[in-house]
Amino acid sequence: MNPSVQERHLNRNQLTELSTGLVRLNQLTNLNLDDNKLTSVKGLGKLTHLKRLDLDNYSDRTKAQIDQLQKALPKCKVVSDHD
Repeated sequence: MNPSVQERHLNRNQLTELSTGLVRLNQLTNLNLDDNKLTSVKGLGKLTHLKRLDLDNYSDRTKAQIDQLQKALPKCKVVSDHD
């Protein structure tokens, strides 16, 4: 993947985990991971340029994970159904 990519829409892809390639996209400003089967958001805190992160319909996600991610990315709007 090109590390200068700024936007990725990976919603509705049945993803169960995040690839290491995704967290290397350090210029991402917008990431949509809605409607996947992720059990962890580990690694997303490294995407410090994110301005918006969509995580709706992520049933295995916990409120604590979202809170921790929001602290790691204070300039990012984390959108989830736990808002």
